[in-house]
Amino acid sequence: MKKFFVLTMMLMACLMGQAQERVTLPRFFADGMVLQRDVKIPVWGKGVAGGQVSVALNGKTAKTKVHADGTWKVYLPKMQAGGPYTLTVTQKTSLSAVVEKLETKVNNVLIGDVFLCSGQSNMELPIRRCMDVVKDEVKDYSNDRIRYLKFPHQFNYVRPNDDVRCLPWQNITPQNCAEVSGICYFMARELQKKYGVPIGIINSAVGGTQVQAWMPREVLATFKGYPEELAKPKYHQENWVDSIRRAENAAGMGWERRMMETDTVLNRWKADDYDFSGWKTVDMFSNWSNFRNGSYWFKTTVNLPKELAGQQAVLRFGAMKDADTIFVNGQYVGNTTYEYPPRVYTVKEGVLREGENQIVVHLMSQSGMANFTKGKLYQLEVGGQVFPIGEQLQMAVGCIMPRKPASTYFVDTPTGLYNAMIAPLQDFPVKGMLWYQGESNLGNTGTYAAMLEAMVGAWRKQFNREFPVVIMQLPGYMSRHEQPVETGWTQIRHQQYLAAQHIDKAALAPTLDTGESNDIHPQDKKTAGHRAAQQMSRLVYGDNSVICKVAMPVSARLVQPGRCQVLFPQAPSLQVKGARISGVAILVDGRYQWAEATLSNPNTLEISLPEGVTSTTIRYCWDDYPEPTLFSTDGIEMVPVPQFQIEMQ
Repeated sequence: MKKFFVLTMMLMACLMGQAQERVTLPRFFADGMVLQRDVKIPVWGKGVAGGQVSVALNGKTAKTKVHADGTWKVYLPKMQAGGPYTLTVTQKTSLSAVVEKLETKVNNVLIGDVFLCSGQSNMELPIRRCMDVVKDEVKDYSNDRIRYLKFPHQFNYVRPNDDVRCLPWQNITPQNCAEVSGICYFMARELQKKYGVPIGIINSAVGGTQVQAWMPREVLATFKGYPEELAKPKYHQENWVDSIRRAENAAGMGWERRMMETDTVLNRWKADDYDFSGWKTVDMFSNWSNFRNGSYWFKTTVNLPKELAGQQAVLRFGAMKDADTIFVNGQYVGNTTYEYPPRVYTVKEGVLREGENQIVVHLMSQSGMANFTKGKLYQLEVGGQVFPIGEQLQMAVGCIMPRKPASTYFVDTPTGLYNAMIAPLQDFPVKGMLWYQGESNLGNTGTYAAMLEAMVGAWRKQFNREFPVVIMQLPGYMSRHEQPVETGWTQIRHQQYLAAQHIDKAALAPTLDTGESNDIHPQDKKTAGHRAAQQMSRLVYGDNSVICKVAMPVSARLVQPGRCQVLFPQAPSLQVKGARISGVAILVDGRYQWAEATLSNPNTLEISLPEGVTSTTIRYCWDDYPEPTLFSTDGIEMVPVPQFQIEMQ
């Protein structure tokens, strides 16, 4: 009898263990989450087939039976904003006469407004990368009514995933905000303050990705060339990525090994008797590499007074292409593996000394032209003082190498991000969507607006709601031209402009005035977040205040010979910033040329036309790095008119 009892208990424990392992929720149903208010709330997961599942939240309950495939789903009734609450999932199973009640809890749940934020690196760019601009804004700010969730990079080309890896939900404090997306942070802050409800941000973004990566297979297949693309093995073979990655990793490691073996400076320059006299002097912003890849070494010095010796410091060494490792007085202070991030490294106490301090930079050029980015900060900051680093550096060539073998950026493959980072959300309710992407589509701009429209339609179909969409129009970047130009950057902005017009419940958030000519990742994410919040206020919350309306032209007409008017009837009052309106171009004899423009009234742009021109195309701010001069205003705040193109009728 005793033996039978022991066996029974062992069986029960085994069965209970099996059941417990299978009682799951999606990973983003986790402590600290935010659920959307005023809509039915879906909750789903996996359990033991045939078991009864009960879900309780805020005094409301929903029940269902686990399907034969082990899945279940319920919908809780609509709820108002509030919390924190506990979401409790209880499963009752009957296994071989053993009835067991299993329970899973999600704690500290808020009900409020949830926003899905997606795109590429400017959507991801964290607060720590913006600190030079926003440090004073974040140092004392905490808010438990804002919750932030980030999905790490993941992909699947073959099929949609049923779950998504994610980091923990986090509230906002000065201590934990460093990795929070800058634009998400400032948009959420403004919306939470303005409307007083909990705000949840789901950041599903991956740097360097095209819109095609975020589209479902069946939608992408409707575009020319993609049925053939989607027939390739990688979209059907589970082990395709692993096989390619192994080969590419081996080639890349071989390149790095050959560089280290042939580098004549590596591991030698630290020797006490090393002779730097053979290093030549170069201007850091010149073409010192002569377009050759390989290992380059640079040396400079900074002289410090006695009272600053030994203090902790910050070394800023701009940005460079591609990777770097930096040493101060022979001590390692930091490294970066790719070109874009600003090099901001901490020099620990005890490293600096009175008099001459040696800075050595090891730059590894892997592809393209090696360079230091002009216009960035190159300086040592210590004891409240700034010591600039001069442009003249001592340089030695460690070794010249062929271009590093290319490696596949797997996350930027069509459909892969949709399958792994959007599809697992199923119909999880969101209040609105913020989209900041386009930089990676410069090479195929023609279908961008149509693809973005199709993508939004597919996401809305999946989420079963026509949520509003705010599209960030790309900021200024690269060069400012003396004559009108046509570039990939201007074309993407135009495609974003078209998409905002073609997609129902969509708006454009202009950021022409927030860019940096030498950085694809401008640090002023506070202004960008504010512009996003303005458009969310209008689309999501029905705020019709003047400043929330972006000035979009609706018509252009010839009013008399030599004079055209562009009308902005729904816009706030227009205002010129500076001495005159610049950046207006018209098409004459197949070429664009600048045109004189003025404001004839607060909602009308008046353009002078050459003699005989009765129809033309009008463009504004059609440049990579334009200087916007036309703004809409409520008398207090000014928002740039977006880059636009309109036909004169």
